[in-house]
Amino acid sequence: MNPAMHIFNAQIWTGDPARPWAKSITIVNQRVAALDWPLNEGDADARKFHAIDAEGKTVVPGLIDSHLHLLRGGQSLDQLDLSRVASREEFEMEIQRYSDRLPDREWLIATGWSQENWGGKLPDKRWLEATGDRPAVCYRMDMHMAVVNDAVLRLCHPAKDPAGGRVARDERTGEPTGLMVEAAAWQLVNPLIPAANEASRQRHLLAAQRHAHSMGLTAVGSMEYGCEAAAVFGPLRDRLALRCRLTLLDRPLGAEPMDFSFGRAFANDHRLAVIGYKTFIDGTLGSRTARMLADYADDPGNRGLLVEVASNGRLLEWARAVAEIGLSPSMHAIGDEAVRLALDAVEAVDVGVRPRIEHAQQIELSDMARFGGRIASMQPLHKADDCRYVRKRLGERRLGGTFAFRLLLDAGAVLAFGSDWPVVSCDPILGIRAAVTGLTRDNQVFGADQNLTVDEALTAYTASAAFALRMDDAGILREGYLGDLVMFDRDPFAADWVSAPPHVEMTVVSGSIVYDGRSTEARFARAVSA
Repeated sequence: MNPAMHIFNAQIWTGDPARPWAKSITIVNQRVAALDWPLNEGDADARKFHAIDAEGKTVVPGLIDSHLHLLRGGQSLDQLDLSRVASREEFEMEIQRYSDRLPDREWLIATGWSQENWGGKLPDKRWLEATGDRPAVCYRMDMHMAVVNDAVLRLCHPAKDPAGGRVARDERTGEPTGLMVEAAAWQLVNPLIPAANEASRQRHLLAAQRHAHSMGLTAVGSMEYGCEAAAVFGPLRDRLALRCRLTLLDRPLGAEPMDFSFGRAFANDHRLAVIGYKTFIDGTLGSRTARMLADYADDPGNRGLLVEVASNGRLLEWARAVAEIGLSPSMHAIGDEAVRLALDAVEAVDVGVRPRIEHAQQIELSDMARFGGRIASMQPLHKADDCRYVRKRLGERRLGGTFAFRLLLDAGAVLAFGSDWPVVSCDPILGIRAAVTGLTRDNQVFGADQNLTVDEALTAYTASAAFALRMDDAGILREGYLGDLVMFDRDPFAADWVSAPPHVEMTVVSGSIVYDGRSTEARFARAVSA
């Protein structure tokens, strides 16, 4: 049994409109037992509690990431990160340095690159020449595009484009350039990559858990395949202090019967649960594959792609089939046409199963009112990246519906925040900073009229995220709710979010400390990462 915990001398933002503030919190048997209970050191019961003097610091409910890829995020901690590369020269230098360190015949896997970091030119297989005969796959930060070398091209034989994808080819020779877009990466390349063994995947999951706890995360909505839920998450259930709500990526793509039996039969508890299934409707803005109602301003004739069940007209059938077994249909929709199709599907199922529209980055203004009472699962740190180039992609006229946080709240949407890690960092502090300042990665303000207040952004990372993930006893510090909380090193409501945002000092799950940033080691690691 977890020890009882009593935190006092704190500024506690409960997230509960009925009782927004408290000065102390008591957790017993993993749940909040009391707020503002005066526990005195002389009381006989005092010895039963782990008492913590917060020294006036701010405590909030445990932060929740409504959308990430936990296992892939853990794997990315061991892979080459190209997110800071700012030129072809740096790209090739990092590839060579990393390739030289790998054992013979081991695949090189890298993530994080964005052509916007070096002026817009897309990489090709020539950028990977340093890998020689070693198969190499480098994913764009959104994971919807990859560049591969000749060793991979020889294995996947890209003779024609798969449905919902494109193999980039040299205009003069017709030969593949190495750039694989959407389904070309998913269907031709991904199946070739050797799977890590079970022990490695479990190690990656535990590493991801430690990483998430250091960011103040106490629960996550993770997008995973059923085989990973069974082989990796399930065996580690008793070691999960990070509450994992899984949305399964297994989805039928053709005319075969829709089989959701695994998710329906999964054994759910407070540590681990399957809450739904996910499909993709379109691609991404950065890859110009997000499905738009009108052409891209910088690519006339291109409106992006419809993929998976949306491409063959089975989206409504899929959503209804998931909802009928009591699970949540979750739909990736970034472009305004894709969002409209997702809204059609959401409106066709019972609101009680909490269908989610993932990303909703670009919304036609006439569709905004349709979000009333619906879940928009969004990633504010994507705004910091995508809004560096959205004007170029879409033109000025369409920007009113871009990352429309304020308009969505005004329409009555449930705004749930996440990260999409490892696409971007899972640090909620960075997400809150983007949501309340509108700052892009280039330190330019975009869409200031859509900025949120700190308490609105915190709600999106707590109570609203808990609702989206079907956690009805989390996201708020209230008697009887789960004893998950975060302590900041400074007041987030008074902090300068532009230059000096707060840091997570302590993460507590079920009344037990799972991350303590007050230690010398944690402070050093935080300083190095900054």
